[in-house]
Amino acid sequence: MVEFPAVSVLHTSVVLVSPAPIDPQSIRPEALSNAGIVPVNWVPTGGISIPVVAQTLYQNGFTFQVEGNRCVLQEPVGGALRDTYEVHAIAKGYVDATKLVPYTAVGINWLLGLSVENPAKWLQEKLMGDFRNFSDFRPASLQISKQLGFVTCNLNFRSENDRISVDCNYHFQIEHSSPEVIATTLASWWRCQEHLTGEVLPQL
Repeated sequence: MVEFPAVSVLHTSVVLVSPAPIDPQSIRPEALSNAGIVPVNWVPTGGISIPVVAQTLYQNGFTFQVEGNRCVLQEPVGGALRDTYEVHAIAKGYVDATKLVPYTAVGINWLLGLSVENPAKWLQEKLMGDFRNFSDFRPASLQISKQLGFVTCNLNFRSENDRISVDCNYHFQIEHSSPEVIATTLASWWRCQEHLTGEVLPQL
């Protein structure tokens, strides 16, 4: 895997979007374990369950979260991009276990941290182009998007205290929701990562 020294991969995630609210009970530790979605040796360390959001945390840092019609599965990375991840297979297991739930979109994501000396200045000079003359303005974030044919790539750049945070979202709109279609979509994560390493990272 190609490494980019200034970039740290904080986590990768899968977002499942349904046209209706997702049952928060579907991410209870017992439900996840009993359905074989997570390994039996995974240790839950906490979570929350309130009317607006439910979350399950594991000792290894893996997180499930349901909020309204969205289910987010997040795997910590904390370093370089990998050749394999657990989150895509676990997301497939979750979809198989909740196969009566229709999904209308899938997001395959990476959150990157880019180390730069002056994040606000970097964002302004790197991304603002013709707006540089607005010297009194300091951009806090910028979103850009590109249609790749098989997926839409959305990049959200945010200026933080000591780095640039880059949320890389590959958005798949699902026309025919079935476990098989979702599985094929999740299996294309490597195409997203190829674009990330081949086009996005070299330009940072």
